[in-house]
Amino acid sequence: MYGYANPIKGKVFGLENGVKSILPGANIYWAGTKSGTIANENGEFCIQSVKDNNLLVFSFVGFETDTIEWNGLEMIDAVLNMSTELEQVTVIHKKKGTSISRINPVYTTHIHGAELQKAACCNLSESFMTNPSVDVSYNDAITGAKQIKLLGLDGTYSQLQTENFPNLRGLATNYGLTYIPGPWLESIQVSKGAASVVNGYESITGQINANFKKPDGIEAFHFSAFASAEGRTELNTNFSAKLSEKKSMAFFIHHFNFQSRMDDNMDGFLDEPLNKQIHLFNQWKYTSGDGFMLHSGIHYLKEDRVGGQVDFRKDMERNTSNPYGVNVQNERFEGYVKVGKDFIGSRHSLAFISNFTFHKMGSYYGLNNYSGDEYTMYGNLVHTFSIDRMNVHSLNSGISIIADQANEILNQNSIEANESVPGVFSEYTYKPSLKLTLMAGLRVDFHNTFGAFVTPRVHLRYGPNEFLNFRISSGKGFRSPRILAENSFLLANSRSLNFTESKILEEAWNYGASINLKIPWTERPIHLNAEYFRTDFINQLVVDRESSATQILFTSLDGISFANSYQLELQYELLPRLDITAAYRLNDVMQTINHELVRKPLTSKYKGLITLNYSDRLKKWMFDFNTQLNGGGRLPIVPDSQLDSPTEFPAFAVVNAQITKYFRYWNLYAGAENFLNYTQEHPILDPEHPFGNEFDATRIWGPVMGRRFYAGIRITLNHKTK
Repeated sequence: MYGYANPIKGKVFGLENGVKSILPGANIYWAGTKSGTIANENGEFCIQSVKDNNLLVFSFVGFETDTIEWNGLEMIDAVLNMSTELEQVTVIHKKKGTSISRINPVYTTHIHGAELQKAACCNLSESFMTNPSVDVSYNDAITGAKQIKLLGLDGTYSQLQTENFPNLRGLATNYGLTYIPGPWLESIQVSKGAASVVNGYESITGQINANFKKPDGIEAFHFSAFASAEGRTELNTNFSAKLSEKKSMAFFIHHFNFQSRMDDNMDGFLDEPLNKQIHLFNQWKYTSGDGFMLHSGIHYLKEDRVGGQVDFRKDMERNTSNPYGVNVQNERFEGYVKVGKDFIGSRHSLAFISNFTFHKMGSYYGLNNYSGDEYTMYGNLVHTFSIDRMNVHSLNSGISIIADQANEILNQNSIEANESVPGVFSEYTYKPSLKLTLMAGLRVDFHNTFGAFVTPRVHLRYGPNEFLNFRISSGKGFRSPRILAENSFLLANSRSLNFTESKILEEAWNYGASINLKIPWTERPIHLNAEYFRTDFINQLVVDRESSATQILFTSLDGISFANSYQLELQYELLPRLDITAAYRLNDVMQTINHELVRKPLTSKYKGLITLNYSDRLKKWMFDFNTQLNGGGRLPIVPDSQLDSPTEFPAFAVVNAQITKYFRYWNLYAGAENFLNYTQEHPILDPEHPFGNEFDATRIWGPVMGRRFYAGIRITLNHKTK
């Protein structure tokens, strides 16, 4: 006999071709009743038990409905299989690889596991190849350092997270996008505009959170191998073990190797740096069954990058008579713990997230030496309270702290950073129905250098029906940049770096509005998304490459700086099983440099994206094709330069394609990146004189590597489900 007991919580997953992904918006209800709920954007749900009923039904469009017999446990995870027709074993619905949350007041795009397999996706930077919102580009033509851009601004203004804690900051800024292997990822969430105050004050243009595969997930074993025609190889393997009903563990290994000395543009420099990486990652998870959860992990990384002129070798003496070379060595250790306790029956829950990172870097760029040691600690304690039983009013409150201790040495100059920022926050959510959600938050942080500052943020979502969703948002963000660590790639040029101010607190407002429209059209609806975001800086770090012929200046903003981002996106199943995504974004980014308001250099004026995805009737074959159109932009103008270098860069297109063949437990794939073989002309200025006054490898706006063919294999075995 089942009565009114504690609420049941859990998560809903979908299983398609061995790939497990969350199902936001899945329906959960008690069989034969109208008592139910809907899974949130992370696939999580909470439902109150009902009297004399123990059959819980899970459903989602395109997946088989499943009924689970509830045996009194407080935690239930459901895995729904892809829908089929027994008559011909025909897939009747193909789940989208990306989706925009209909219930989250923060404008959030979810990139699921299925989307991550539409490209080689060997690391996080390559996971955005089919995403219209996030741009990924090289910082320079030598080191392979990469950066993202969101809403037209550098990725440093987006808070990058793993497992909901800030990560890949400081010394990891320039290379961190390559530190998260794609096969380790379960999903990615991209939130635009001012994010929740719960996660900190730094997200000015948005937040990107990468979720790893979990020890208690459905995947028992995974192996993948990747190889390119140029000699790049990657190996990934991970396995998980369910030690008991409550305990589980997982272990991940990643190896990257590229040692081919390529110089296709014949400028005497390697087109891509030689690189070796090894990653080890171990996770543990414990779930008590009565509302307590403990999840922890440790991650170790070691990397060695070598770039520069083709004839350069690490054992050579570094002087102007020998070839120019760059060597960057990184060693990194991370540990994290996540603890959660749901006080059953009290409408209270408590969560604590903490991580610790040690990063050691040693590098040189020609005759410049740069090294650093960094310790980072983060902690966040969140108390959640449902003010009423129907969860119309809820409150998230807590305290947090982030502390950085770093010592960087540029040649003979030592730069120390000792930053400690405790903070308190509270966020109120009002949700009277599924149509309306209002979220307002406020946090106060206490910086040991800049003192106290206040971060307000508000989000409103209104969906009058299942076809329409409106969102508006407004909020403030702050950031204390690690100037040298974030801009160390600028050492790959002849000019010295001049820090007129060593410590700056950046401050900006962000405003946004979006419309998500689902237009019924025969059996295949059209999804149309339109958005606008504006970022207004009150204070900003300005990287001035144009005021001096001998120095790159780092100054505080003296004037106006803003960014407008307009984006229109359409998703439609053009033919059965042929999905098309078409998007266009206009960037209007202006900044005051040397007392003049100009277009920010090295920023494309627009971006277009077209992706095509087709699978056959049985989904044994899948074909992916995407074209990125990048608009032109302005290049920095160096005074008194003797080189005849352009002041604008042109628009260009990059085409990628991939074919995947699926088998029961494994798949083979092959593809080509930059199929049209487009590369930037003269990515390095004055390469013949790398120790001269005009040498510059940091004016990068387009691809450095040409056409690249690759192939790979993925093998996945899942735990048996009861």
